[in-house]
Amino acid sequence: GLWGGSIMAPMHYATEKTNGISYTISFAIGAAIITSLIWLLRYFYYFYQERKVLKAYNRLPSFHFKTMWLPGGAAGLLWSIGNLGSIISVDSLGEGVGYPLVQASMLISGIWGIFWYKEVDSYCKIVMWLMSAVSTLIGLIWLSFEHAA
Repeated sequence: GLWGGSIMAPMHYATEKTNGISYTISFAIGAAIITSLIWLLRYFYYFYQERKVLKAYNRLPSFHFKTMWLPGGAAGLLWSIGNLGSIISVDSLGEGVGYPLVQASMLISGIWGIFWYKEVDSYCKIVMWLMSAVSTLIGLIWLSFEHAA
């Protein structure tokens, strides 16, 4: 959608000094600030309902640190590595080619879902997905010619 498709748009306006890998730091700081603000908004919403500080705090979801520190940390690390790779590809190839290539990762996810996890069992739906994947690959190939021009 519009939100996910424009995630790299601020890089277009970044200076040479703040572009590429150094953009990752500002991206991380911005994500941390927005996440904190959303949690505060949620807390204030609960506080408005409960009118008590502790009750509002207890209504917030638990972080489950004891259970989630390893899988959550590993997922965050992998996501950060992928995000860094996407920033490098967009910086090197441009938004018109780099970002569609990054989004092509959904093809890999689809293949895993269909053939490994057996999430789709209808032959017709698998064929439709494969036709869509071929269409996506054709679009990616056409976009790669744009970069060469």
